[in-house]
Formats: sequence, C-alpha cells, structure tokens
Amino acid sequence: MSHHATGCRPALPRSVRHAALSLTGLLAVSLAQAADIPPPIKPGLWEMTSESQQINGKPVPDHSAQMAAQLKNMPPEMRKQIEAQMKAQGIQLNTGGAGGGMAARMCLTRDMLEQNRWQQSEGDCKSQVTSRSGSTWKWSLACTKPPAQGEGSTTFTNPENYSGEVRMTSQEGGKPQVITMKHRARWISADCGGLKPPQPTKR
Repeated sequence: MSHHATGCRPALPRSVRHAALSLTGLLAVSLAQAADIPPPIKPGLWEMTSESQQINGKPVPDHSAQMAAQLKNMPPEMRKQIEAQMKAQGIQLNTGGAGGGMAARMCLTRDMLEQNRWQQSEGDCKSQVTSRSGSTWKWSLACTKPPAQGEGSTTFTNPENYSGEVRMTSQEGGKPQVITMKHRARWISADCGGLKPPQPTKR
C-alpha cells in the first residue's frame, strides 16, 4: 500500500499558495464592481493566468512554470492533499497553464456576480468604479490589512474572456512599493465540476 499514516498534513508550500491566492485575488479584485451593475461575464468556472508583474518598474520573473513543476514533482499523496486544501478554499490549481505555467480556477455563481458577494481576499479591501467606457471599466481600490491603495482597469473582450491591469502602492520596509500586474481570465464551462465557490470570510 502507498498510504502512510503520518498523523499530520503537509504544509502548503508558500510559493504554490502565494501564486494561487495572487491569481484568484486578481480575479476578485479585477471584477470588484458596483453592486448595481454586474460584470458582463458568464457564471461558471473561470481560470486566471498572470501575464506579467513589475515591482517599482522592474519586471519580476514569471516563476509560475517552476511552481507548476514543483507541484507536479511532489509525491502523489502530498500533491493530492495540497490540492484538497486549496479546493476547500474554493481554488483549483491547473498546472497546464499557458507556457507550462500554473493557473488558478474559481467557481463564480450567477448570484455571486449579480449581488457582488462573491469576493474573497486576504485583507480588508474596498473598491469603487471610477468610470465605464465601452467594454473597459476603471476602478480604485483601498486596503487596510495590509495598507495599500491602487487603481486598475478591466477590459471585457466578450462574456467568456477579459483582461486586466492592477497598480498597487504599499509600504515595504518603510519605503513605497509599487506593484503592477497584468492578467487574463477565461471562462471554462458552466459546470464547476464539483468546485464550490469561495465562502465569505466571517469576522
């Protein structure tokens, strides 16, 4: 038998957890719009892929391929437990992303989109739409934990695809840090395949 009762769960690698939460965080932030007008996209299973990231104007290497390889090379039992941990948070990891990288999937229901109650984040963030011009929406964002401010834009190509950019300013070691991220999302299917939508954090 390949099963070993160790009595403890493997810790989720920080790199894998960070990548997944960053991707799904971008998904939530980029679609955080006013409750009266839902984003013009389909409910269902969505996949988020990071395209580029800069810190203070300097490109940050894309480590998603390395992280995907790290997950693939784990012992099968450990990988299954890690995937189960992420799935319990409403995140499904996909190691077959573009360029061999890692993407993250999330289930968005119609109610979550229409009532604007589907957002999930690691901190306390509030967003507000500043303008809508055709298929492009611009918005501002303010977070308290950790403190950060930013703005972004989302361009809806069609109900099954959109792209976005986020520019966040925070403090790192007492110095301002500006992070710019570009991302793309695509609709996979109306059926989330057993993946439950993320639940709002209770405080």
